[in-house]
Amino acid sequence: MMRRVLVVLLAVGMLVGLSFTGFVAPEKVKIGALYSFTGALGPWGKALTDASQLAVNQVNAAGGVFGRQVELVVRDTATSPDVGRDAAKKLVEIDKVPAIIGPVSSGVGLAASSVTIPAQVVLISPCNTSPALTTLDDNDYYFRTVISDAMQGLVQARLALLLNYGTVSVIYVNNAYGKGIAEIFKGYFESYGGKVLAMVPYEENKPSYRGEVEKAMAGNPDAIVVESYVVDGNKQIVEAAEAGYTGKFLMPDGMKSEKIAPGPACLSAEEGGPLEGAYGTVPSTPAGAIRTQFDADFEALHGGPSVIAFYPQAYDAAAVVALAAARAAAQGEKITGTTIRDNLRAVANPPGEVVTYNEFAKAFDLLKQGKEINYEGVSGPVDFDEVGDMVRGTVEIWGIQGCQIKTIMLVPVEKVRK
Repeated sequence: MMRRVLVVLLAVGMLVGLSFTGFVAPEKVKIGALYSFTGALGPWGKALTDASQLAVNQVNAAGGVFGRQVELVVRDTATSPDVGRDAAKKLVEIDKVPAIIGPVSSGVGLAASSVTIPAQVVLISPCNTSPALTTLDDNDYYFRTVISDAMQGLVQARLALLLNYGTVSVIYVNNAYGKGIAEIFKGYFESYGGKVLAMVPYEENKPSYRGEVEKAMAGNPDAIVVESYVVDGNKQIVEAAEAGYTGKFLMPDGMKSEKIAPGPACLSAEEGGPLEGAYGTVPSTPAGAIRTQFDADFEALHGGPSVIAFYPQAYDAAAVVALAAARAAAQGEKITGTTIRDNLRAVANPPGEVVTYNEFAKAFDLLKQGKEINYEGVSGPVDFDEVGDMVRGTVEIWGIQGCQIKTIMLVPVEKVRK
């Protein structure tokens, strides 16, 4: 009798074991993220992470990548090339991710790519805008879902012309991002007949920028173009005002943040400060029903709206990586950096049936059927050219009115082919 009971218990145990071990949940698909939570772009980290996480949540709600749930593994770059390089190395060697979204700073992007390219891991940034990245020797492992500053700098120069700025000085962060947009702006602005009185580089995280500000103020330019990150840029604007500068300020994407208005250079609607009436540019997204629904979903996750740049592009980056992984899996391929790379354009570019925001279930079904898809994102058409750049996009002109950031207009742009 005892033997019979033991046999029965053993049989039941084996069946129970099979129910758990025979149908073990498939291994997760890990996607890395390199964002800034500290340093000059620290204010951007949470919004970018939440946008990427929103895409991951929606992918998982649609069943995951053919049954495999997606996990976002996030590491802080501290807006530092050295820290960013180390964080990328940890994502590659410890977390074993096949693709990484980010980073925020173009300089950190260059540093991180020195790790990801030889490791054959895709690096896809929603924020890196430096024109220098167009010619990166990357073996096609570097992409971005944001337009290059070759387009933003052009719009910025035209805006300066429309605002009747005849003379300007430029303060720019001394890295790939700052140099890139400053030179693009200068080239176009001077071609339109404007005059740049000074080009003043600065190093990040200094306690004061009095010396740089004095150089920029020399000759009393109509405007100072602050090609800066928000933490340092706030210091520069406040110090310019304290030194008696009464001209205007023109800013790029790196300055668009909740930390600017209200902020040290724009205190309140009643006490506008030196930023009242200032303008800026930022790569943006077209308006419409898709953006409206995305904003509602993002704000529910984020805990409210955000004015920082590029969080729609952060959503799109996570979306296309998941779709590329799904296309690879549908073809019986292992999900690796190489197979994600080889499938990114196939899921993002025409031809193919259009899928858009939160249509992952539809996309996965089409891929299962062996059909092609064309992802149209929150930020617009996510079409990669031969070097991984965006083919077209939108630049927003924004301004400070009543100590609040307001959208003035949206300008469609397209990459100039040489």
